[in-house]
Amino acid sequence: MQSEKRVTLEYYFLSSNKKAPNDEQETEPNIAISSTLSTAEIQDLACSSSLHSNQPSTDCVSCNDAPVQKKLATYPANQQNRSFQSTWFNDRIWLEYSVLNDASYCYYCRHFPSNQLNADDSFTTVGFNSWKKALDKGSGFIKHASSQAHIIATKNYLTYKQQQGANSNVLKQLDSCRAIQIRRNRDSMTKICSTLRFLARQMIGFRGHEENEKSSNQGNFLEILRWASETDPLIKSIFEDSTGNASYLSHDIQNELIHIMSNEIREEISFMLNNNKYALMADECRDISGTQQLSIVIRFVPNSNNSTTDKKHVVKEYFLGFIPLEKFDATTLANNIVEFLNHWKIPLESCICLCFDGASVMSGCAAGVHVLLKKYMPKGIYINCAVHRLNLAINDTSKAVCYMSDYFSIASQLYSFFTESAVTNIYFNKAQIDLGLVQSSTLKLWAITRWDSRWTAINAVVNNFPAILKALSDISEDGNGSRATNAGGLLMHDQKSIFIVTSFILHKFLGIIKVLRDHLKSSSFDYVRGECLITSVIQQLKDLRNDESFNQIYEKVKEFCNSNDIDFVQQYRSYRTTAVPARFQEFIIDSTIGQRETLQTSTDYLNRLYFPLIDCMLVELNDRFSSKTLSLMKSISTVYPSSTSFLNTDAIDEFCCHIGGDSSALKNEFFEDAQ
Repeated sequence: MQSEKRVTLEYYFLSSNKKAPNDEQETEPNIAISSTLSTAEIQDLACSSSLHSNQPSTDCVSCNDAPVQKKLATYPANQQNRSFQSTWFNDRIWLEYSVLNDASYCYYCRHFPSNQLNADDSFTTVGFNSWKKALDKGSGFIKHASSQAHIIATKNYLTYKQQQGANSNVLKQLDSCRAIQIRRNRDSMTKICSTLRFLARQMIGFRGHEENEKSSNQGNFLEILRWASETDPLIKSIFEDSTGNASYLSHDIQNELIHIMSNEIREEISFMLNNNKYALMADECRDISGTQQLSIVIRFVPNSNNSTTDKKHVVKEYFLGFIPLEKFDATTLANNIVEFLNHWKIPLESCICLCFDGASVMSGCAAGVHVLLKKYMPKGIYINCAVHRLNLAINDTSKAVCYMSDYFSIASQLYSFFTESAVTNIYFNKAQIDLGLVQSSTLKLWAITRWDSRWTAINAVVNNFPAILKALSDISEDGNGSRATNAGGLLMHDQKSIFIVTSFILHKFLGIIKVLRDHLKSSSFDYVRGECLITSVIQQLKDLRNDESFNQIYEKVKEFCNSNDIDFVQQYRSYRTTAVPARFQEFIIDSTIGQRETLQTSTDYLNRLYFPLIDCMLVELNDRFSSKTLSLMKSISTVYPSSTSFLNTDAIDEFCCHIGGDSSALKNEFFEDAQ
């Protein structure tokens, strides 16, 4: 029955006209006993009091609301003609009045009762309405206020209010401390990022071999931070105050931060491009772990109003990153390039030039990468590095002509033999002194990828040939083991007449090409002058294709052999030749009897070595330096200030057509600049 009364009382308490007393103070009785509830229990009790089904519903539905003290002009009278008085609220802030039920209640006892003592139901659930006895000392308000249950409820209320105020201050302090910690963490991260950025810009390694506490050198990254911590308290706190797993100094964090920085740079490059025309450069390379990857670079002219643009260099070159490769076919490479550029919002249709190497997968005329990319980059003309093309011409020639591969191998081993060992180098220097040769003249590296090394290597061999023979002879006689054996083998090959003949022929041919090579790799490369040099080199090689030019070289070879006591009349039996590329087949004379041929006379060297070398070089030069590419490059050079055809309006039309520009407007700019 009691619970039914409490449920029905919820109807009689209204939520409108709520008014909290502002200037009224309650004089609390002298509390002589302490609360029997803990702080946590008071919190739970206060939170659940307004939700409990046995609690009556008053205007104050929550313990966080003030007591309902409605001050009316008149209150309903009972059968005894007695009524509630608004003056009773004075000094009794715990007192509440329900208008609909015409009864009073205790705010403290309703929301903060004692778990051990039961408060009077007339002030908690039923309601007190005996107005005649309201101010009697033995009953009514005075008796309730002095009851132990009310005193404990009052204590609970005061404890709750004190706790609420304390909680508010603690939250503010926690928020303040959290903001300070966030700012401190951000400042620490800024120091770490600035150190990483410095090392990256200077291309300095980050990590050390050992980064533990016992290591004397923990790597550049940690050592720089420790050095800075001597004068910077913030950096010092990174090492001393950070928890073990939150110092942000691990190599994983370093890689992640570098990755974030690189993404920011790529986004900035994409923003700077701003739909301008650009050239795409891509090349395969391999990192230290052996992973094959594709490097991506773009070249364009940034807007002059961009604050980050270097005004000294109009054309800017930007490295975008590496693409790890698992497959190396043309379709995979082309798709990887397209996906990479799309990811960084580089417009494909704005590409006007594709700069790749001459590998077949890139340069194939039917299904090469440049052909597949034309679907996305219709204006992208394929241009191979001019110096690389020249290098490929020499490499391809060496694969087709007999003895060329052997010669390249011997020349490379000569350099390695005399430079990789201090003992052999001493023999070589001693031979130079004994023969009165220039001691500063040394053998040069013969490298496949270093295109300017071939002529210098051959020139060094010719100039130091007597010292080479003497040093090899001394080593083979004085020493034993593998060094003496290798020296004897090299000496045997160097004394063959075909080695000397090939050296003089290549010295002549590569000397002509050297002028072209030096110009093609120059930073002030001009395609107009380059075209003239290419045409001139081709013509010079054609002029050398005669018996008279060969005889001049042959006579020099005989004099050289006589001066070095070499038997010039030697036979060289060629090895069985491999398949000759189709484009060289009409210039290479194969044996018709299926046996190894012998080279001995001048005619043999002329037909099997001299003429094939010239013919193969001419084929490669004409094929790799086509007139179509040179014509477009001549047109582009008209806007290059260092070019001899700069501001030449007669040659600009092809370039404007390629990029979709207005040739008339560009010609007008030329006239204005010329004036």
